[in-house]
Amino acid sequence: MPKVERYNPVERQRQKQRARKQDERDLRDGVISPEALNRRNGFFSRIDLSNASVRLRGQDARKKTES
Repeated sequence: MPKVERYNPVERQRQKQRARKQDERDLRDGVISPEALNRRNGFFSRIDLSNASVRLRGQDARKKTES
């Protein structure tokens, strides 16, 4: 049975720091453009939000509609 690794917040922070340093080197050395880096790293960059909306749900939404 394969070993399952547990989440280690300290190690995750180290991984993120290493990735940031690599990103800085890649930008400095012209390996990647700032725009390309934003697309690669951005969580929402791949999502088309042009038709998105925000709606209230739950008790707060009911209170607003009753007013």
